[in-house]
Amino acid sequence: MKCVLCRNDSFEELSDIDAKTSEYLRVSLCQRCGMIQQNPIPTAEDLKEYYSHNYRVDYKNSYTPKPKHVYRAGKAALQRLEFLKEEGIYEGRLLDIGAGGGEFVYLSGVMGYNSQGVDPNIGYSEYAKTEYNCKLTTGELDCIQGKYDIITLYHVLEHLPCPLHAFEKLYHLLNQAGTLSVEVPWIEASDASPHNIFFKAHILYFSVDSLIACASKYFDVLKVDTNNNLSILFKAKQTISETEYPSQESVRKLRDRLKSKGWLEYLFNGKGIQKPLRNFIRGFEESKALNHQPKEILDNLLRKAGG
Repeated sequence: MKCVLCRNDSFEELSDIDAKTSEYLRVSLCQRCGMIQQNPIPTAEDLKEYYSHNYRVDYKNSYTPKPKHVYRAGKAALQRLEFLKEEGIYEGRLLDIGAGGGEFVYLSGVMGYNSQGVDPNIGYSEYAKTEYNCKLTTGELDCIQGKYDIITLYHVLEHLPCPLHAFEKLYHLLNQAGTLSVEVPWIEASDASPHNIFFKAHILYFSVDSLIACASKYFDVLKVDTNNNLSILFKAKQTISETEYPSQESVRKLRDRLKSKGWLEYLFNGKGIQKPLRNFIRGFEESKALNHQPKEILDNLLRKAGG
């Protein structure tokens, strides 16, 4: 197998087990650029079948969102919209790729964006159209057409087998000087359990440098945030350039960082020791949403946020 970023074929194995199922799953680090990826990468056909039918059931235990999922997605959507507003992005034609149940599309539309979305999962995309009357279609990135001022991908890129192709497609979907907001799990984060990092649904695992490198041919970086996940706001380049790969020093630091991760860091620096209390508090908050309709849940969250 060749690296999805630099096409090198020299890898260092990081894991051979799926953290969620305990089945065999090989994950490797490219020794040239530091890109972390499943080895081998699943085929496009297998991925299309999995994400259109099985993924949401495997990881949410539901073919459509439950009230607690709507509540969580609504809170995350408001945080992501704040991330955009901090950079002065208050309006425009917005496309949310991997839109899930449509919570971000709905809330951004209420807040003044001309929003639409696309998601490969049939159950979730139909749910969004039914519950929120969202402009949301069922499909893949390659099927999208049109031009947009803002494109958002929240926890999508780690599921795609060809990140360079994805950024090329995104570049051509954006209007001149358009904005791209990407959020992925951060492989260097201290708040992830050491035994819950690598699993089937995630094909790629990003550091700051590897994510920037994947986008570097088509996009410049406006803003990087690693407070929770890895969030980067990109601006489309005026002229396409060459891909800028991470340095060997960057790869060395990433390798050292991965080796340093452990239970003590997770429990104390990552506040894993507080997780049972946080889950209890979150469960209590989510229980208030159980008897409300999805749109009502989102409208209540927006009202509390002052929107």
